[in-house]
Amino acid sequence: MSHPNAIRLSELTNRIRTAMQQAFAGRSYWVKADITSHSYYPDKNIHYFDLVEKDERSGIVARVAANAWGNGSRQIKAFELITGQPFRNNIHVLVEVTVSYHQVHGLQVTVQDVDISFTIGQLEKQKQQTLARLLAENADAIRLAEGRYITRNQELPLPPVIQRIAVVTSGNSAGYQDFHHTLVNNGFGYTFQLDTYFTVVQGEANAELVQQRMVDVFQSGRAYDVVVIIRGGGAQTDFLLFDSYQLGRVVARFPIPVITGIGHQKNETVADMMAHTAVKTPTKAAELIIAHNRSYEDALLQYRQRILVRAQQTLAAGNRQMYLLQQDIIHQSRNILEVGREQLLHMRHGIGRGAEKLLRQPQQQLRFMQAALLTRPLSVLQREQEKLRQQQQFFRMLAPERMLRRGFALVYKDGQLVKDAEDISAGNTITIQLQDTAIQAVVQSKSNTDERGTDI
Repeated sequence: MSHPNAIRLSELTNRIRTAMQQAFAGRSYWVKADITSHSYYPDKNIHYFDLVEKDERSGIVARVAANAWGNGSRQIKAFELITGQPFRNNIHVLVEVTVSYHQVHGLQVTVQDVDISFTIGQLEKQKQQTLARLLAENADAIRLAEGRYITRNQELPLPPVIQRIAVVTSGNSAGYQDFHHTLVNNGFGYTFQLDTYFTVVQGEANAELVQQRMVDVFQSGRAYDVVVIIRGGGAQTDFLLFDSYQLGRVVARFPIPVITGIGHQKNETVADMMAHTAVKTPTKAAELIIAHNRSYEDALLQYRQRILVRAQQTLAAGNRQMYLLQQDIIHQSRNILEVGREQLLHMRHGIGRGAEKLLRQPQQQLRFMQAALLTRPLSVLQREQEKLRQQQQFFRMLAPERMLRRGFALVYKDGQLVKDAEDISAGNTITIQLQDTAIQAVVQSKSNTDERGTDI
């Protein structure tokens, strides 16, 4: 059966090409789509890929083959340099395209430009939505103060010395190797206990895996000083895992201080904002821990120096006080000895004058009696002679040697005769002179007695 109106395929494709040119020639369109089936030929500097539109319910709702070469390829390179994101599958982009139809390759769009800010903006928008949700649903653990997020984890105190460390990272991460090398080979000889919790640390879909490893750290029962989350560098979209709600929530609420060293130089992830301390790279995380421990050691050394200085000052002050006390004792002793010497001299002179006075009185009486005997009658002379004999006998009785023979004693203190008991005190050394013996004694106590009962 023949069809008189049948045409060749090439004629049909030519008509389609002509229609397409008339409809799309000289026009370009900005299209939002995802990248799939990407391949790049560096020798030709050409990208081939599909632009697709996805629906959460029905999956892909539109697909068209695309390519980029010339200016389009240069714009893709600029996109990769600025965002740090490779132009690859599963990224959402806004691209300017022209539409064409090839009789062999069919319908194609050619990328002329890439809106870099769109991709960055989409990521930032998603990040801000995550932060807003974290604030709304975790008011007890997260708050915003003066543009800064304050979390329960940030308010935990770091221990004075960090030694027991849980590390959440990828098993083949170069970042972990850098962290481990820097920490173990520190120049201060610090030692650390590192427990690794390996997991996948890239890809937004793997946030739940990292969250589970954090749960494993908590349930381990080990008293870790800090938890360190690290990974090496990568494209911006590689860090979407750390912008996820579930990881941000677990970091903000984690009961052990969390240090992040995710390996990005430009942006701050949600996990960074929620963590106790965020640094740019795994190496910086290790350096932070070493510096923290060094700060504590420096403080101890300063305290030790202060103690040594204070001890030296106290010892010097004590030596000065002892020297002053010694000089004061010597001075006071000299004064006491000088006063005692003067008192002894005074007492010696007083005893001499008293003895002379006692001798002068009998002599004077004798002269008086002699004069009376010369002028009075014999009876009077005899009477006076009798009185004289009585007085002589009395004086003989009062002579020291007679008194000593009768059992009395003379008491000397410091070589001087004691005439008043007030001159003797407890603790004094005295000399008791008996008839034929001198006794050295130390006064234990002194008490007053009634002399009326003394039997002489």
